[in-house]
Amino acid sequence: MLEITKDNFEKDVLNNKLPVLVDFWAPWCGPCRIVGPVLEKLSSEFANKLVFAKLNVDENQDTAAKHDVRGIPCMIIFKDGKELDRVVGAFPEPELRKRIDSALAKA
Repeated sequence: MLEITKDNFEKDVLNNKLPVLVDFWAPWCGPCRIVGPVLEKLSSEFANKLVFAKLNVDENQDTAAKHDVRGIPCMIIFKDGKELDRVVGAFPEPELRKRIDSALAKA
């Protein structure tokens, strides 16, 4: 999973040729720790279709605020610099997979 900061957000997320799912998270967030392994599993399932990335909101508050992240975990799928979908909260794996499939169908 790609580690994203304010320094590489534009290059690795907004300008990526593939759609990118960014997991906005924090180490102290319990639901974030539940979603993390699910995203790791899905990242291998969607390899070559979707890039999975993590952004620590405590260390990158300006970037999180710029994308209107108000609650975590918050997963935003970007394509060509635009938001395709946003999932806020710890959803089970089948629901996350369904949302990812739906977003990729729009991409």
